[in-house]
Parts: sequence; C-alpha cells; structure tokens
Amino acid sequence: MITYAKKLVLIAITSGLCTTSVESKADTVNVFAASSLVKVLSEVRRQYLSKSSEKITNSFAASSTLANQIARGAPSDIFISANKSWMNFLDKQLAINTSSKKPFLLNRIVLAAYEKNWRPIEVLTKKTVNTLLSRGRLSIGDPTHVPAGIYGKQALQTLGLWKIVQDRLAPAANVRAALAMVERNETPIGLIYRTDALNSKKVKIVFTFQNTSHNQIEYIMAIVQSKERPAVKAYYNFIMSPAVKHIYARFGFELP
Repeated sequence: MITYAKKLVLIAITSGLCTTSVESKADTVNVFAASSLVKVLSEVRRQYLSKSSEKITNSFAASSTLANQIARGAPSDIFISANKSWMNFLDKQLAINTSSKKPFLLNRIVLAAYEKNWRPIEVLTKKTVNTLLSRGRLSIGDPTHVPAGIYGKQALQTLGLWKIVQDRLAPAANVRAALAMVERNETPIGLIYRTDALNSKKVKIVFTFQNTSHNQIEYIMAIVQSKERPAVKAYYNFIMSPAVKHIYARFGFELP
C-alpha cells in the first residue's frame, strides 16, 4: 500500500523527470531566407550542426513572399532578405528586432544562357538583346515584387533596354525558378544572380551588369520580433561570424 507521503515523493520525482526532459530538448531555429541563398545557407547549416545539438530548418522563397508570411505570423526566427525594402517593410510592421538588422552579403545581376556556344558580351545593345531572345523569352524573377527581378529591371532601364524586353518576359515566382527555366532550356536566356549562375553546371554567364546600373544588391538579416532565444542568437551570430566567411566566398558572394 502506497502512503500519502510516498505518493508525494513519486509525484515530485516524476515532475523532476518531466522538467529535465523538457529542458534537455533541443531548440529548433527556423530561418526564412531568399531563394538565392539555398546552397550557401545549406552548407552553413551543415557546418553548424556538426558542432551543435540544436535543430535548424531553412525555408526558401522570394523575399517578398517570406516577408508577407512573417507579417502574418509565420513561425520564423531569423529572416534574410535579398533587399532592404522587404526588411524595412517588416521593420515598419514592428515584426523584427530592429537592433539585429544587419547587412549580410552582396551579389551581382547577370544574364545567363543555356547554350554552351554563347560568347561573353562586352556591351549589351538592342541588337544583342534581340539576338539573345530570338529563340524565346527572358526568364526573370517577377519584377513587380521579386528582388532579382527588380534589380534586373533597374539595370535594363539604365541601359535603355527595358522597353524592348518588357513584352518578352517569362516572369518567375523567385530567382531560382528563373534559373531553372534556363537550365531546362525553356528560355534561352535568364536574368539571375551571379552566384546562382556560378553554382549551376547548366548555364553560363554571358553578361554582368555594372553595380552602378541598379540599387546595391545587399542581403539583410534580422531576428524576428520576440524570438531572441539563446539558440536563435547563437545561430544568428554563427551566420555572421568570420568562421563561415570562406563559405560565402566559395559560393561567389561578396561581403559588405
């Protein structure tokens, strides 16, 4: 027969075990990041998990899509945007920790082609654009909201070439989708990030736009509001640390 005192002891032991189990459970850090960061952040995650027991999940899409999801309460801890505008959008919504908003990486916009025999183009003119698009459309992240598409539109406008391509576009939900169209030879040419082209075996860069032709392509990172848990801060600091700078360089990114 179990006495009342023994019951209290059993309850206390059981409660202690439950508490220990909860405390020892690894935290999960949810990262929402621009689709152009798929490969590089997957490698950063792999490096981190080789030394940590925490769980890291990456969700990739257009910065615009992710920003709107976070604004509606999606379970994100860290947000990495491909441009300042969508990060500022969340800042105005009080959806991020403003003090954690930091410049992260730099990138470039290029034209990439599927055909292996395309030669690099030194000067982009109406004639060369018409030649490039003689077999199809220009794949591009939707320039109404996808950062890569917005930068690309700015660059073509600077060169006076937007009007001749605006009715010959194959807009995509994000820059990785635009790259995939070129990789599958669904479009002869794509306006994508330099890093995506460099890390694809199926396309080649034929033209790189000058940085002065568009707004600076700067990725911005921040911790989502009220998500400043120890595990989140630790991974945020790791992403920004000198220990992983070589990974960014290997994938073709530049540091701000």
